[in-house]
Amino acid sequence: MKKLVLPALLALGTMTTSAAAANGEPRWWVPPGETDTYTWVGLIVFLLAIFLLIHLYSQFDHYAEHRAKGTPLRTTIPTMLTVALAYEIMPALDHFSILLPAALILTAIARDVMLWLRPEEETAVRETAK
Repeated sequence: MKKLVLPALLALGTMTTSAAAANGEPRWWVPPGETDTYTWVGLIVFLLAIFLLIHLYSQFDHYAEHRAKGTPLRTTIPTMLTVALAYEIMPALDHFSILLPAALILTAIARDVMLWLRPEEETAVRETAK
């Protein structure tokens, strides 16, 4: 694979170099004051991809929440999915301490334990919300 990629990149580099030498500037260069349409299209596609990823996570979260009714982990699973989504979208979170997601997950587990021990409080809260 390496044997094919390197010559292809070198050939592509020489093509852009000769094209740049012939016209004076490369195709991707945009003069100051003009709109770079490729950048806007790329930005829109990137944002749509992130939206699709969030939408798929939310659909799976909704499915997991629906299937988890009456189980001891009905809050923990959606919280874990949210933490996973945050770490997938923002890789810079890897540099933060593990205590943040651990605290979120432990809080969700504590809520699940309380709901499991006292289910009548959950139904009372739902009735007052209606």
